[in-house]
Amino acid sequence: MAPFKCIRCGKCCLNTEMPLTEEDIARLEALGYIRRDFARVEEGLIKLRNVDGHCFFYNPELKACMVYENRPEGCRLYPFIYVEGVGVTVDPECSVAHTVSGREVAKAAPKVLSLLRRLGLLKEG
Repeated sequence: MAPFKCIRCGKCCLNTEMPLTEEDIARLEALGYIRRDFARVEEGLIKLRNVDGHCFFYNPELKACMVYENRPEGCRLYPFIYVEGVGVTVDPECSVAHTVSGREVAKAAPKVLSLLRRLGLLKEG
């Protein structure tokens, strides 16, 4: 099986719940973006803000992320997600989820778990 290849359909950019790290915020602010424009606080987490049903940085006309090279860590790790009771898996909402191998999930898992720990969403251990 060929390695997972994002087709940049933009589905993952719709109504996003993506949490942001302080490093993500600093990187985006360094590009000239203002935190209150692209971020919101929800349930004690800083998350990407949605505008008209999609991520602040997603351009629906171009079907492109305007900060792709500087996108948040969670976006970089997508379609790998953490599901309570399951662990790291592939988001079934991803258009090409069926192309992701178990080997790719295993490779991404430590990165996903590390991000969740840094965000305070997963206990150590």
